[in-house]
Amino acid sequence: MLIMAVDDEILALEDFEDTCREVGITDEIVKFNNPIEALGFVACNKVDIAFLDIEMPVIKGIELARRIKETSKNTRIIFATGYSDYALEAFKVDAVDYVLKPYEPERISQAYAKALLVKDVEVKSHIFIKTFGYFDVFVDGKSVSFSSAKSKELLALLIDRNGGTVSTEQAIQVLWEGREYNETVQSLFRKVLKSLRMTLEEAGISEILIDSRNQRSIDKTTFTCDYYELLDTNDSSKFFGKYMEQYDWAKATESEIEKLIGR
Repeated sequence: MLIMAVDDEILALEDFEDTCREVGITDEIVKFNNPIEALGFVACNKVDIAFLDIEMPVIKGIELARRIKETSKNTRIIFATGYSDYALEAFKVDAVDYVLKPYEPERISQAYAKALLVKDVEVKSHIFIKTFGYFDVFVDGKSVSFSSAKSKELLALLIDRNGGTVSTEQAIQVLWEGREYNETVQSLFRKVLKSLRMTLEEAGISEILIDSRNQRSIDKTTFTCDYYELLDTNDSSKFFGKYMEQYDWAKATESEIEKLIGR
């Protein structure tokens, strides 16, 4: 079992872990005082139980719980807070329990026991593509490993084009900026494209790539993506100022997002 505790107060996190050990909970505990970092951890790791504070800067605990459930449906949520007036709202996000601070060992033990009784629900295979912050691809909550950095960048470029086609020449202009368009660089591109196909096939998600002669694009119906959700709903709550942070060419889209949400 993996337990995650999120609280903006470091002393509260230490108190929580001490209380867990006091009542005999020996599971691994990871602690975060930054909700954004906690979300990133959930995206890459199977978290069984999440103890969340409610009153936190940047993201409140209720919203954090909702986002965790979007990524990891089987994470059991327990709110540990000093505020009793959030109880009804907390259970609307399927919280297992609601524990008040200061922590009473007996209540922590009871909440933990309740979480253990909750059975996993079957989660169908899904693909989530993350563009806010660093670009990454997740299948069933686990990140896809790319053997080639350029193949990952090629997919990022296709995602950035929002379903539009990208020719070989256009892709090369981005991936090898300033390089002469000749047979040597075209050969490099073919190797990158082959690597991308192999990675997607190994991950069982080859359907997201549309490859037709000299044109490549992605099938937007086969996955969910935070960038596309923002464009569809204008909900900017998940965007914190960075878009595909590892790629300089993505700055143009980042600027467009800023304009769209009025920042």
